[in-house]
Amino acid sequence: MKIQRVVLNSRPGVNGMPVAENFRVEEVALLDKIEEGQVRVRALYLSVDPYME
Repeated sequence: MKIQRVVLNSRPGVNGMPVAENFRVEEVALLDKIEEGQVRVRALYLSVDPYME
């Protein structure tokens, strides 16, 4: 299974405002088989708030 993920490429600048260059999109392959002791999680919503430094 192939998925797309958004990765933080660099920390936002001096004022802390993120711009597109701070992120990159990657396409990666996930293994179809989950081994014992592993879990697969799918995030439906994600929030990154200013106070989370």
